[in-house]
Amino acid sequence: MAFQAFLIGLIVFIGKADYFVGTAMLGRPIVLGALVGLALGDAATGTIIGFSLELVFMGMQAIGASIPPDMIVGSVLGTAFAITTGNGIDTAVTIAMPAAVLSAFIVNLFYGVITPIMARSADRFAEDDNDRGITMIFLANGFIFDATFAVIAFVAFMFGGDAVSAFVAAIPAWLTTGIAIATGILPAVGFAQLITMIASKETAVFLLLGFLLAAYLGVPTLGIVCFALVIVGVLYMAHIFIPKDSQIVAAEVDDDNEF
Repeated sequence: MAFQAFLIGLIVFIGKADYFVGTAMLGRPIVLGALVGLALGDAATGTIIGFSLELVFMGMQAIGASIPPDMIVGSVLGTAFAITTGNGIDTAVTIAMPAAVLSAFIVNLFYGVITPIMARSADRFAEDDNDRGITMIFLANGFIFDATFAVIAFVAFMFGGDAVSAFVAAIPAWLTTGIAIATGILPAVGFAQLITMIASKETAVFLLLGFLLAAYLGVPTLGIVCFALVIVGVLYMAHIFIPKDSQIVAAEVDDDNEF
């Protein structure tokens, strides 16, 4: 149990250390779920739960200074307890969302207290033109941040298993059914949030085309992706079929419009 708890903490550390390796998507639920599954001896279930949590957390992104629920801690603990209790994705969502929200409070606390202290130390090194000191401060701040959540995950998994099992056993059937329904709704909400960020007059027609292909023609997701690749290729090659004289005229018209 202790070794498994150590692995869970290590997986959280790896997820939080994503920025050290250039945002390689190591902190995504689908990756973390597979790693948790490997650590607990059930890679298939871990991957399936990670995929489901990926849909749940898809629309939760940090915009400006806002801190969204911590999908890394939520996904790791949700997947870990779902596998150990044997209750699947419903339990994963039940645990992942509260854990993610609570972890976000700790992220805010860290950013509001620890990071400013470290930043002042970096400022002093900058005044002394000590680039090595600045680098060490940044690395130390990142390591402390990652290690903090790794320890939290270790303690939660090590000592929270019995409590989680009792909690899951006490969940009434009507609430479990509601969670199952919410699990199906949340991916749609996530996609809707993403669409609000990327939709524009230029892309709306393509979004509508994808919807029509799926809703009325029954084209599967892979088929829609293939259609999208063809459209992208056509648009990319469109300039080949446009006469150069037309491009020059269009450029002259644009210049005239500036006056």
